[in-house]
Amino acid sequence: MRKLFFACALLGFMSSYAQSPLTTTDFELYGDHIFVKVSVDDSEPLDFIFDTGDVLTVIDMDVAQKLNLPINHKETATSAQGSISGALIKHNKIQVNDLVLEKNIKVYATDLDHLEISIGRNIDGIVGYEMLHHHVVRLDYDAMKLELYDSGSYPKRGEELAFKFHHTVPTVEATIMLNNGESLSGSYYINTGAGTTVDFNTPFANANNIIDKTGEHYSYLVKGLGSKETRHYEGRVKSFTFGSNTVDNLPIGISQVTTGIQGEKKIAGIIGNRVMSRYNVLFDYKTHKIYLEKNGRSGEEYAVNCSGLDVQLNKDKSKVLIHQVFEGSQAASKGISVDDELVSINGESALGMGLPAVEKMLKKSGSSVTLTLNSGGSTKEVSLDLKSLL
Repeated sequence: MRKLFFACALLGFMSSYAQSPLTTTDFELYGDHIFVKVSVDDSEPLDFIFDTGDVLTVIDMDVAQKLNLPINHKETATSAQGSISGALIKHNKIQVNDLVLEKNIKVYATDLDHLEISIGRNIDGIVGYEMLHHHVVRLDYDAMKLELYDSGSYPKRGEELAFKFHHTVPTVEATIMLNNGESLSGSYYINTGAGTTVDFNTPFANANNIIDKTGEHYSYLVKGLGSKETRHYEGRVKSFTFGSNTVDNLPIGISQVTTGIQGEKKIAGIIGNRVMSRYNVLFDYKTHKIYLEKNGRSGEEYAVNCSGLDVQLNKDKSKVLIHQVFEGSQAASKGISVDDELVSINGESALGMGLPAVEKMLKKSGSSVTLTLNSGGSTKEVSLDLKSLL
């Protein structure tokens, strides 16, 4: 009996040890984007966006030059967002803490300034596939930890979902119910790099007349990995279901781009990080499995634009600017203009708050805010009574 007890204890210990991560690192959720520390060729840790939707490892050109990486030649590469122009850097080593993810990979150096002013902070690079295809990755949003495991030796918590690859990006089956009661099924990319809920791909949206069937909607311009902006619509659907998970009255996006993953005809759309961050998620690319475990964010409301404003930083990141004013919105009626500087909200510095906090305040339906703006050298105050645009 005593031998049996020790044998069971040893098996339990070995099982627990086998499920220990190879390495664990903190990640930051900045707005709806995951930033994780990554080293390139033994550099100091850099701030990379973790993006399951992109197959290229990208580094900002300024960072590559500071690191004296051997830039070989300029070339055009195909990313999930379409074609990008960058400089190819061969034979790099990518690692998290002391764990080497890849050796001798290709890294593309390109200008990420347009993304930085849109997201609101410096971005040293973007990584996804190179972290995922040799290791199991678990995102613990409760603890804000990214864990890396060997395949077959990881905790299988929550609901198991099988996925298929489409151009090395995982896809799962899902069903939407539109506002007219119509149900549509299709395949959706899992894209942690997209700071959205669910976005419908352009071909799927056009073929099914999604814009008209979402009822109330509004539009604005968005950026991908390239600097070009395209029109993007926001609306709602009655429900969105993937696996055993159903989200009711979900605000969604409707793409109008024709390249990259959102121009893909065979895929209905993407499930972005605003949905995925409601779960602690584990990706096992070898067995084509995802594990979803609801976390402390699962009951949070999906807030939408309540002001009619879109903000971004100026080029040197020293100011918060009004990037767009939605037609017919309260903001437009109050005389707020594109390129006005947003100095403060309710007396608090907009730049000091950071873009995610600014955007969060502008999504608090039922509240009132006083904006201090600098317009053409003149200061003015504007009060807005916030109300959901959907």
